[in-house]
Amino acid sequence: MELGQIYLIALIIIGITSMVIFISLDWRVSVISLALLYVGVFILVSISWPQQMAAVKLVAGWMSGAILGLAMAGKPGLRQGVNILAGRSYKNPPQPRIISESFFRFSTGVMVILAVVSISFNIQDWVPGIGIYQIIAGLLLIGVGLLQLGFSSQSLNVALGLLTVLAGFEILYAAVEISALVAGLLAGVNLGIALIGAYLINSPDLRASS
Repeated sequence: MELGQIYLIALIIIGITSMVIFISLDWRVSVISLALLYVGVFILVSISWPQQMAAVKLVAGWMSGAILGLAMAGKPGLRQGVNILAGRSYKNPPQPRIISESFFRFSTGVMVILAVVSISFNIQDWVPGIGIYQIIAGLLLIGVGLLQLGFSSQSLNVALGLLTVLAGFEILYAAVEISALVAGLLAGVNLGIALIGAYLINSPDLRASS
C-alpha cells in the first residue's frame, strides 16, 4: 500500500470519528471514536515527525480517552439508566427529538467539511511544505471541535471538543515545526484536559458526598 493511500485512510478515519464524536449521544461510542481518531492523528503527524515523537500523541490521546471513559463508567447515574452525555433517560427516550438533533448536528458537520475542503487547497499555497491531507484533517478537527463546544455544555462534550480542537492544531503544528519539548507539552495539555474533564464529570457527586 502506498503512503498516499495510507494518509487518505487516516484522513477518512479522522473525518468519520470526529463526526461520530460530534453526533453520538452514547459516551462509550464517543470515547472509542476518540481512540480511533488519535490513530489517524498519529499517521498524519508521522508525515513530518519521527514515529517515536508521533507516538507520544497517540499514547497521550489514548490515556486521555481512558481517563474520560473511567470517569463516565464511575458515574452513579449510569447505573440508574440515565444517559449523562445527552442528559436524558434511557427508559423513555424522546426518539423524534433525538433523531432531529442528530440530523441537525450531522448537517452542520457536513457544512464544516465542505467549507474545509473548499479552502484547504488555497491554504496549501500559503504554507509551503504542509501536505493537503494534514491541512484538511487539521482544519476539520478544529471546525468540528468548535461545533462540539458550541452545541453542548456537558462536561464530557466540552472535554471531547477541546481534545478534538487540540488534535487538529497538533496536526497543523507538526507540519511546520519539529520540537520534542512542544510534543511533551501538548501531551501534558491533553492529559490535563482529560483530568479536568473527569473531575467536572464527577464533581456533583463529590459535592453531594461532602
